[in-house]
This record gives sequence, structure tokens and C-alpha cells, in this order.
Amino acid sequence: MLTQDQQQAWADDGFFIARAHTDQAICTEISDEAVSAIRNDPPTNHPGASHYMIGPILVGLESQPDMAGKNPEDLISKLFNSHLEGAAGAYALRDDVTTLVAGALKVEDIDVFQSQFIFKNPGAWGQPWHQDSHYFPYDKQPHVGVWLALTEATLANGCLAVVPGSHKQPILDHGPDRRAGANYGYLEIDEADFAADRATPVLMDAGDLLIFNSNLVHRSFDNGADSARQAMVYHYGETDAKLTIDDPGSLSVVNHWLPARRKKDN
Repeated sequence: MLTQDQQQAWADDGFFIARAHTDQAICTEISDEAVSAIRNDPPTNHPGASHYMIGPILVGLESQPDMAGKNPEDLISKLFNSHLEGAAGAYALRDDVTTLVAGALKVEDIDVFQSQFIFKNPGAWGQPWHQDSHYFPYDKQPHVGVWLALTEATLANGCLAVVPGSHKQPILDHGPDRRAGANYGYLEIDEADFAADRATPVLMDAGDLLIFNSNLVHRSFDNGADSARQAMVYHYGETDAKLTIDDPGSLSVVNHWLPARRKKDN
């Protein structure tokens, strides 16, 4: 289900990019959907909140004290649970997406369990070095991240950076993001400096699709540009995965497992 080059990159580097995968019209539809949701229920309706709900969508606000903007969405960091409805939900189940995930995991039965619409507005800080597997304590590992660039991702506007091959090592110790004003839930690898000389920026055009192993060490840069760097991110796992911890805590709010692909469907 993957090309030979994709298989090799997945094995060696822990990621690959499907260039020009998605039409711009789809990217625009997903973006417009997210912006419309925020404008219909802006942060001003929830004074003092760090997050709030719009139906099943969890809205996370930027925590940095110096964020500003003229539109409601300019103060938003992420929307969780977008895979539960609308255009973003339909995209999560597309065959040309789930085929890539199934090929990476080498299993047919997969679920989508988390999604994040990322605004990454001008001035927003990047997220420190981390591994997504640390956030997902399930017994069937690894998971697959699917990162759709809705806009161009550049060094200036805060693109991702990855450490090729880092998926081959175990999950590392993570601690809280040490920056005052860091967004809620941001963690960082204690050995963060180990990756500095191996970081590879991931430059993408709108419609490019990054497929990556949940053990891959990655981060994002600050957005120093004058426009947002938007992305739609999904996380997929093998069906029937079970938690390895007794108390799901906040996972029950942001992890909602839905069938994405089944062997009998193919």
C-alpha cells in the first residue's frame, strides 16, 4: 500500500511526505470550518478561560501574554476533536489517507482517535521537542500521525522539525515546558538539546501530507511571519487498543476512537 520509497523512508527515517496530496479546495474548506466555529463562539464569550467547548470541539487558547489580533481566531492555539464532525471528520476517513496509515502500520483495521486543527498564528511559539507516543499510553504502538498542511509551512512561519531515525529509540522522559506562558499541555524531552544538530525542517506546501511515526522526535518553530501557518493533524492507531494506565484523565476529553478502515471494506 506504500511505494518502495515510502516504505524505505518510514523504516529508516520514521516519516515520509506525500507531496500535492490534497486539493486546495479541501484545505480551504477545513480551514473555513474551523474559523467559522470560533467566530460563532469567540473567546470573548469565555473570559478568563484557557479552553472551552463548542459542541464536541475543545478550543484551546494561546497562553502567551503577548498574543494579539483583530479576529477571534487570532487568539486560538488548537481545536481538538475535529475528526468528530464536518469536513475535517470526512477527511479523516478518506481512503487515500487511511491507505497510507494502514500501509505504515501494516494492519488493515485502524481507528482515528485524536485530531487537532492548529492555527499557529503570527507570534505563536513553537512546541518543544517531544514524541507523540508519550501522550498516548495505549498497548498497541506505534501510532501514525497524519499532518495536512492547510497553508505553506516555512521556517519563517513555524514549520515542523524532525529528527530522522529517532523513532527507533524508546519513548524518552518528558517534563513540563519550562517557558513561562507556554500552552497548556506542552511537554518537552528532558534531553532536548540532543537533537539540535540532527533537526531537519519539514517544509511543506498547502496540500502536502506528512505521515510520521508517533515515536519520532519532533518540534515546531515560532511563527515570526505575519500570517498563520495552519495544519490539520490526525492520529491513528490499531483497532482495539487498550489504555495502559488506570485513570484516563484528560485523555477522555481529547481521545475519541472512531473506525477509519476495516479489512472487509477493501
